[in-house]
Amino acid sequence: MSIDRPFIHRDRFLAALKQAPQLMGILNVTPDSFSDGGRHFDPATAVARAHAMVAEGAAIVDVGGESTRPGHLPVSRDEELRRVVPVLEALADLDAPISIDTAKAAVAREAARLGACVVNDIWGLQRDPGMADAVAETGSAVVVMHNRDAADPTIDILDDVERFFERSLGLAAAAGVPFGRILLDPGIGFGKTPEQNHSCIWNLDRFRHLGAPILVGLSRKSFLGRILGVEVDRRLPGTLAADTIALIRGASVLRVHDVAENRAALDVFAALKRAAAPLPAPERRHGKARVVLALGGNVGDKALSLRRAFRALAGEPGIELTAVSRLYRTPPWGKTDQDWFVNACALGRTSLAPEALLERMKALEIELGRKPTERWGPRVIDIDLIAYDNVALKTERLTLPHPELFNRAFVLVPLAEIAPDLVIGGVRVGEAAARLAADAAEVLPLD
Repeated sequence: MSIDRPFIHRDRFLAALKQAPQLMGILNVTPDSFSDGGRHFDPATAVARAHAMVAEGAAIVDVGGESTRPGHLPVSRDEELRRVVPVLEALADLDAPISIDTAKAAVAREAARLGACVVNDIWGLQRDPGMADAVAETGSAVVVMHNRDAADPTIDILDDVERFFERSLGLAAAAGVPFGRILLDPGIGFGKTPEQNHSCIWNLDRFRHLGAPILVGLSRKSFLGRILGVEVDRRLPGTLAADTIALIRGASVLRVHDVAENRAALDVFAALKRAAAPLPAPERRHGKARVVLALGGNVGDKALSLRRAFRALAGEPGIELTAVSRLYRTPPWGKTDQDWFVNACALGRTSLAPEALLERMKALEIELGRKPTERWGPRVIDIDLIAYDNVALKTERLTLPHPELFNRAFVLVPLAEIAPDLVIGGVRVGEAAARLAADAAEVLPLD
């Protein structure tokens, strides 16, 4: 398999989500999953089912080697790998992306080596401390799912899901996972009462303001059985009804067992939706200032330096990263007789005043190894404050918005990746980037 093929599949899948909702076909290679446990445990049967799901309309196939149903027995890393590796190896020629349904970083890394391009983590990067790094270092996309060890009927579940997502997005940003590769899953059936499951589905649009596509897995689940009074093999009508409601409320991906039937429902939904008025832009609700940061460097291991900077920023009191772009290779700016740079942008929130934030960023640069050089000269890391809410400021040390923003493709291109509709100084970022098309052609993603 070509080393680039998983990344091509990854990017096509993510691009398709921006055009229309997609289906994720479920392939459980386990003996004890709640719905189809044992049915595809044999690798040959599993591979045949994967090809069939793609033919039926699945945009991606989700391979899982550990049941996550209530009361399931955990399996070891080695046993999970024993189950999924033969299937992943046999699916090397599948003309569709593959995701690995795992909460173990070691399994995610091995699956990525074998061609998986999405990690579907039921603990949202918050259980295995190595998972965020595994996602970042393999270039995988990731499904961040909300989960709890036990249901608590006394909590505000929507608030709990939202705060969980914000923590996961912070972990992803700190590890350098590009925001454009993240999907959110409210985790229906995981650590929730039946009523809380219903609330998460009906209020799915609550999470739109976070800016990432939303995936839901409702297929054949027990909450449908409770509503309808039927066993698992008679829950397809309920699944189709619930999936349609999820689509109306903003879902971008449906994780399903019955691909053909859901494909038909999705086609009807898409046809009717064409007559709908556009939804209003999601609001961002927070009490802190929203900031835009630009990072770059051209000394030593350039990519590693930026990832270290992401992690350092995320660990700073008063600074919370919410999204980071991909890393881009860019030509030098100002002083051209030096090595090429790696650049990226980050979005965040802060409780610090602009000058205090600048002071902390400059201190971080020194902590990360930057030494004084001539202006625009080689540097390990450079962290610039580009914008701070809608503040216009000009002091001896700081001008906001950054006065060179709209002249710098190496800032605008990564920023347009994560915030194309953001308006800075009265100008939409995506439009500003398009105006620098000639310079933007030299700003190339590293992966």
